[in-house]
Formats: sequence, structure tokens, C-alpha cells
Amino acid sequence: MTQPVMLRNWQQVVEKVDFAFQPIVSPHTGHVFGYEALLRRWEEAGFTSIQALFDTAWDTGNLHSVDMMLRAKAIEKFARFPGAKRLKLFYNFDNRVVKTEDYQPGQTAALLSDAGLERDTIFLEISERHDISNAGYLKDILVRYRSQGFKIAIDDYGSGFAQLRALYECEPDIIKIDRFFIDGIDRDRRKELFVTQITAFAHMIAAQVVAEGVETREEFLCCRRLGCDLVQGFFIARPSLDIPEQTDIVSSAADIAADSRRQSDRDDDVVRSYLLETPALPIDINPVDILSYFQQNPDISLVPVVDHDGKPLGIVRDSEFKAFIYTPFGRELLQNPANRANIKRFLRRCPVADIRTSLSELLETFVATEALDGVILTENDQYLGVLDQSALLRAVNERNTLNARDENPLTRLPGNSAIYRYAARALAEPRRRRFAVYFDFDNFKPFNDQYGFRQGDRAILLFKDILGKVLSQNDWFVGHIGGDDFFAYVQSIDFEDAVAAVQRVQAMFDAQIKSFYDPETRESGYLTGKGRDGQPARFDLMSVSAALIRIPAERTDITLDHISVEAAKLKALAKTSPRRFAAGIYDPDSNNASEPKLL
Repeated sequence: MTQPVMLRNWQQVVEKVDFAFQPIVSPHTGHVFGYEALLRRWEEAGFTSIQALFDTAWDTGNLHSVDMMLRAKAIEKFARFPGAKRLKLFYNFDNRVVKTEDYQPGQTAALLSDAGLERDTIFLEISERHDISNAGYLKDILVRYRSQGFKIAIDDYGSGFAQLRALYECEPDIIKIDRFFIDGIDRDRRKELFVTQITAFAHMIAAQVVAEGVETREEFLCCRRLGCDLVQGFFIARPSLDIPEQTDIVSSAADIAADSRRQSDRDDDVVRSYLLETPALPIDINPVDILSYFQQNPDISLVPVVDHDGKPLGIVRDSEFKAFIYTPFGRELLQNPANRANIKRFLRRCPVADIRTSLSELLETFVATEALDGVILTENDQYLGVLDQSALLRAVNERNTLNARDENPLTRLPGNSAIYRYAARALAEPRRRRFAVYFDFDNFKPFNDQYGFRQGDRAILLFKDILGKVLSQNDWFVGHIGGDDFFAYVQSIDFEDAVAAVQRVQAMFDAQIKSFYDPETRESGYLTGKGRDGQPARFDLMSVSAALIRIPAERTDITLDHISVEAAKLKALAKTSPRRFAAGIYDPDSNNASEPKLL
């Protein structure tokens, strides 16, 4: 039972509660992206739930002041984490705060500054459990938060009132999918479809997706396969009131990611899911026992036969034994010493392949062979299972579907998951020369607002075509992160050649994008529109900023997460540079992580 509202000392309440922190990590590398602050010990403050605490604060007109005290407490504790400056803090934001009479903007920025943290450190999580789709006041306050440099996350997506319009209006940086859709997703195709669709939509609006409540390895693997950018849940780590000793990586997730990287060029995850684990028969089995086996297992049409070492020799078909089933004295004929001693009479050849063989090669093997029974798969030369015609075709279809999911739906370039997989492979190989480039459009939103999304899509496709023309000659990898952000990677070329290629891309885009504007705008050299604060403003014609990162030679412990942090700093410099270009080297041993090392 809570104390009477008038007697409550909110300062004492805040002193009694505490925050537990739960890591949010990349499923591709296991590296920590940030932590969510979760309120704990509310019972000791006299409340039955977290919601009861905030409801009481709202009912008594104290919500804003209480929320600010809690924010201060969460930020202060988070700032003591090792490496806090490179991490993100997710803080649950009660939508009703903006309606309080004492609401004053700018206090969060001051709290972060006092803690030595940048404004983009914090992600304000807006719960979809409250109706945000019709909250007009919310859009205004989000504009203010964005203008102050804060990030926005939609929490509990799919649990309540969400509409696509709400996502459009809020322009979230992150969408967190509710635990309900993650629970058992590896066994529920409808949940898988939902997560696939919202992930694709999120990437189209340049937002990242966090899968909440991941509790099993299977859920973890499924979320990664479906393209979720980040994961959170008990499988990764439980919320903890203690300040962690290590904040750069979660070992359990990193180990799984490492296993995945070693198998990244294989289709064995898909193949295993369709593999028929039909028990093999020994070469010395009595033919009568084979007949009994088929009679007892009418759904099985073929069975592999292995030697004494477990290596496959071929298959026997049920059709070979039907004659004995329906022939008088058929069983007696199988007991004939000649048949008993010659099981090879019933043995048929079947292609054999290792589980690590790609599905394309398996399909080619299947088509090329005269026997259309299927393919026997082995692991370490031991029989593993069978892919019959139906299973093989379904596996190929699944692989093609997964490949399509990895593509950006607009440009058909590799998307986030494919970029991570490629980078994991490439960065694990020691190379003397290698470079990563991040491209980001300048003044894209004003153009989009003025000419419409269709013309905006055409501008993105124009840039994709330019990338293909310029970067194809040096075997660059090009990916589409989402929205107007692109990624490129190249190795074994000189720094000067990499710079020249990037700047040629920029110059070609500058020249060709002008035709997308009306003559009057081209003549004036600027576009008139509204800024993020809603006030009229002038915007230069669209261009592209580029940040080029030189990756240390021969290092194999660098990840895409490391590079992306450096790229964010360089992009900020590029956008203020006359050439809209900045180049730097990622130095993992630098003592000054806040400043990029320029080239």
C-alpha cells in the first residue's frame, strides 16, 4: 500500500530506487552497442510496479520533475561504465512528460554534459503501449529532441497502438520489436513473417531493429537470419544492478558470431533445417529386415546404407522391395542365401556431398546425376542425412528468400545483414591495404519534401548506378545500409586510388543530380524549405559526403562496429568540409577515442 500522495517525498523515492542495465549487442559480432536502463527496487519505495510509480507522479503533477531526477540517476550511473563514451544509453520515456505544466526542454542535454557524455549518447524510448499514433503533441516535442541531437527509439513495437503513420511521424532511429513476436520465433512462421516485414520497412526508413527478449540460441540465430540489427534478452545477459567490468563485448554472443563467420560462405544452416535424418542401414543387414523397415515406415521411400566406418555407400529404395511384398513367398525369396549374401544387388548409387557444400553446388550435382533420388550429406566423412528432391528444392527456395531479405528492396544492393557478413569475413583476413567508405547524402530531406518520395528514390538509384560504374573496376564491395546511407569496402589498392575513386563518385553525383531540380532551383543553386525546427530555410542542392577509413594493416581483431564508430566522427567532419570528404585511420590503440586520426 503506497503512502498518501501529499506526504510522499519524491527525492527519497528516487534515492531508494535503482537502475539495472541490460546490454544490447550486435548478433553479427557480439559487440555491445549500448545498455537499456531498467528501473528496479520500486517496491522498496512503496510501489507495486514501475507503472504505478509513474502513474502516481502523473496524478500528483510531479511526473516531469520525478522523471528528470530518474534520468539524472541513470545517466550518472551509466557514465561510470568502462568505455561509456562509446556506448548508447536507452532510457524509457513516458509520453505524458511533455504534457506536464512544469516541462522545460534542455535539461537532459545539461545532464549529459555534466556526465561528460555527448547528446547522441541517449536513446529516448517511446513505448508503443501508449497511443502514439494520434498524439499530435508528440511530433512537436520529437522535433525539439532531434534538434538537440537526441536519438529516438520506438519501444514494444507490435504490442499496442502502432501504425505505420506513427513510425513515419516519429522518424525513429531504432524500432524495438516486442518480446511477444520474438518468443518462439524459430518455430512460428507467422512471427517470422511479421519480424521480416517490419525489419524490411525499418531499413527502408534507415532505422535499425532491436529484437527484444531473446532467450534462446535458436531465437538469437533466427533474429540474426531475419536481419535484426541488434538483440537484447536473457540469452545475452540479464539486467544487472552492478557496473560491468567489461562493456565492449558479450562473450557468449561473440562465440556464436565467430562460429557463424567461419561458416558464412556456406548454406549449411539452411540445409540442416531441411535435412532428413533418416537412420542409415549397415551394409551387412539382412534384406528381410530392410523389407520390415519399409513396411513399418511407409513414409520413407529411400534409406542410405553405410559401411562399418559410417561412410555412405548408396541407398536402397522401397520400390525395389515392393515386388517382394506383393509376391507369394516374397519374404522367403529374400531369405535366399544368394540375396542375403549380396545386399549390393539392391544398392543404388546416390551423390554424396559434405554439409558445407553450397546449395548451388548441391543443386548442380543433383541435376547432373542420373539418379534423381536426392543427395546424401556427410560431416567429417560420416553419414549425416539425406536431401531428397522435395527437401532440396525447398532448401534452395529458402536460400533464395534469405538472399532477397539481405537485399535493400529499392536498390537490390546488399543490406545490413549482408554487409555485416561480408565485413566479418574481410576483416578477419590480414591485409596490408584495405579501406571502408561511408557515403551519406546532404540535403536529401528537403529535396524529398519538395519533389516527393518517388523522385527521392530516383536520386538514390542514380547514386547506386554511379557507385556501380566507378567502383566496379577495383572489385569494391558496395552495400546499401538504408535510406540515403551507403557502404563500400576495398582491399589491395593504394590510398590515393581509393580517394580518387570516392571523389569521382561524388563529382559524378554532383553533376548528374542537378537535372532532378526544376530550372529555377538549378539557377539559384539552392532550395527553399523548412528546417527541422519548422522554420523557413535555404538548402544547397543535394550532394554526397564521404568518410574513408583506413583499416590497420594485418589486424584481424577489427570489426565493423569499430569502423562505424570512427566513420560517424569522420562523417561529421566531411559534412563541414568544402570537399564533403574526410579520411582517417582507425587506431584501436589510440588513447584519444573521441577524436578521429586524420590522414
